[in-house]
Amino acid sequence: MNKMLLSFASFAVLMAGACEATPAGGLPAPQLTFAQFTPQKLNVVQARVTEAYEITNDPKDVSGQFVLPPSDAIKRYAEQRFQGNGGDGMFDIVIEDSRVHWRQLDEDSKVLAWSGIGKEDEYRLFLRLRVTPSPSGFKGTQSTIVKMERTLIMPSSVSVGEREMRQTRFLEQLIADVDTKINDILDTTPAIRQ
Repeated sequence: MNKMLLSFASFAVLMAGACEATPAGGLPAPQLTFAQFTPQKLNVVQARVTEAYEITNDPKDVSGQFVLPPSDAIKRYAEQRFQGNGGDGMFDIVIEDSRVHWRQLDEDSKVLAWSGIGKEDEYRLFLRLRVTPSPSGFKGTQSTIVKMERTLIMPSSVSVGEREMRQTRFLEQLIADVDTKINDILDTTPAIRQ
């Protein structure tokens, strides 16, 4: 009897927490501007980002349902961050993979599972970039692969505004990690920075 009463009390507390009020008109969609990244002038005529997916038409891909598809986030970040400053070289970032798979994780508690509370959404991101810095005067090309897998888990019951906010924070952290890896590549490339 005590277990049943405790389970019901837990259920009531969770129900109260799940029913949060949303301000009238809803929350504005969060924006990813990447203004925190200082533009870098590179010794190239152009810095460009292109898509060349190795896996096309993945039926599990839900990246278009994100607040901003990860491939678009990479493009916006790169346009803000890297700029050509003359010469005859190129700086290329090729997006070879940028898929997001979604699945729902079930709650272990039978009471919570029965009520539909406690379920979580798992978003698994697969990112693969081919980065090729070829500054002016650099002989040959040398590409480096940046590969990441990340997971975002959130309660299924969160509001649309909260879901978008969590996805935005997830993408901000992803781009910060991508920036670190790309700058490591640039640090090992002679004459790329002026």
